[in-house]
Amino acid sequence: MPPTNPLTLIVATTPIPTCEKTLLGIGLNGTLPWPRIKADMSFFARVTSRPPRPETTNAMIMGRKTYDSVPKSLRPLGKRINVVVTRDVAGVSKRVSEELEEKRAKMATPAAATTTTSTGGTKDKGPVTDAIVSSGLESALEDVEERFKGRLGSVFVIGGAEIYGAALKLGGDRPLRIVMTNVEKKVVDGEERAGFECDTFFPVDEELLTEKGWRKVSAEEVTEWVGESVSGEWKDEGEVRIQMVGYERTN
Repeated sequence: MPPTNPLTLIVATTPIPTCEKTLLGIGLNGTLPWPRIKADMSFFARVTSRPPRPETTNAMIMGRKTYDSVPKSLRPLGKRINVVVTRDVAGVSKRVSEELEEKRAKMATPAAATTTTSTGGTKDKGPVTDAIVSSGLESALEDVEERFKGRLGSVFVIGGAEIYGAALKLGGDRPLRIVMTNVEKKVVDGEERAGFECDTFFPVDEELLTEKGWRKVSAEEVTEWVGESVSGEWKDEGEVRIQMVGYERTN
């Protein structure tokens, strides 16, 4: 049977106009091209860690560079299955396993993750923290779906550009969604809007997302996908404004 679990790309982009089309910038020098946006970071954390059903855990698939961009003290990200895609599976697996054990040791407090039941056993209180390493996107999907069969919640792709590109090239038998945070600089006192400098781009430009094969979904549909209210309206934070939107592959 074809896979039915939707694959959701979650990404923040900024428009970069060129002579021919508008590109969607996502990075500069290995980091984000805009200042820290608390609202977007909180949104990402909530959406990726909130499972759709009890006793399940969401998975996040990412490239090795994206994993390494997370502060070491936070790796792997808690209450989620961190799936790292790399060509150096053996080397990265050793490091990720060590970081996972360190993370679990920190979490091993008297009140951590489990409670005692009336029968003397334990009962999970919520999503688990785990990490696996795979050689490619398709093998990552196979690994996580097999290893966490019956316990897997939503599956997200969180970057970088190469992994996003691989996801967009997957066969059409798997539902594919994009939850995108649009980021723009605010216009102050009528000044001309200026964008952010980027050297890394989302592998689909703005125009292609409105052409055949994709549809822009309503704010109500995005709300259903992510489990919290999304208005689709622009909101200001500091020197930027952000907007959450969604797209769905239609064929």
